[in-house]
Amino acid sequence: MKILKKVILSILGILILSAVGGYIYFDQKFSPDKNYLTVKNESGSIPLKWLGNEKNVLLLPIHFENDTTKYYLQFDTGSPYTVFYSNPIKNICQISIKNDVAKASFNIGKTNVTSSNFKIYKSSADDDNASLKIIGTIGADILENRKTIINFRENYINLNLSKIPASFQTKTFDFKFKKRKIIFDGFLEGKEGKFLYDSGSSAYELLTNKEVWQELKQTNSKINIEKSQSWDHILTTYTANCTQKIQIGNCKIPLNNVTYVEGYSQTQYYMMKFSGITGMLGNKLFLDNILYIDCTQNKIGIE
Repeated sequence: MKILKKVILSILGILILSAVGGYIYFDQKFSPDKNYLTVKNESGSIPLKWLGNEKNVLLLPIHFENDTTKYYLQFDTGSPYTVFYSNPIKNICQISIKNDVAKASFNIGKTNVTSSNFKIYKSSADDDNASLKIIGTIGADILENRKTIINFRENYINLNLSKIPASFQTKTFDFKFKKRKIIFDGFLEGKEGKFLYDSGSSAYELLTNKEVWQELKQTNSKINIEKSQSWDHILTTYTANCTQKIQIGNCKIPLNNVTYVEGYSQTQYYMMKFSGITGMLGNKLFLDNILYIDCTQNKIGIE
């Protein structure tokens, strides 16, 4: 019996050490580097630019000094960093590259963004004849320690606000800005869950796992299957009709479609599983709303 107890205790010890080791691994792997952006001035109202009939991609216009060309960055709160794409920036003289990082300064509206440590994503050859010059992604680092309004209703964003808008003075609730991810509590089908806002998942309302998807979708709904690329992964999405409402704070928002995804890496899958995230919310859910995101106080508001 003593030997059996020792074996059981040894196994439990290994399991505990594995769990702790796994937590430390995932915690370190998904912890972003220090925010390298210097951000000055309030932007004013910047018009949102959309790609695709389903508003698949949300773009923000940027300008470089002494360059009349209008460039665009995809606005992706799922990315912890602002990055440039290697091919589209190769002929932009205002961006200098050394040791696989870029140094640049650009304006988004009246806001100036500067860094000598922009990350570079190695992209395939760009289309020189494309009407829109999309040269990178602006990530959640633009939100960190700052206040932001995303007005989907009137189609503009306001960055680096100096104070909370009067209409949101008493309408905010807590959220977590963990590893530059916007995570908040909500209720769906009467059950409390954790949701991540990812503006890079623009064309979707709720991206979740297959089990939740099967619970929420209408029984006889047609399933729309699509393939898309997210960074280096080819993803397959399955979207079905849904007749639910998701409550976030005091706001109840109709959920008309629900989607599950195949193709994420095992690391991403387990990270979502261990963090207890019910799903990711894309821009499509909020097209009739205004979001206020205050990363100085970790408060968010929805109208």
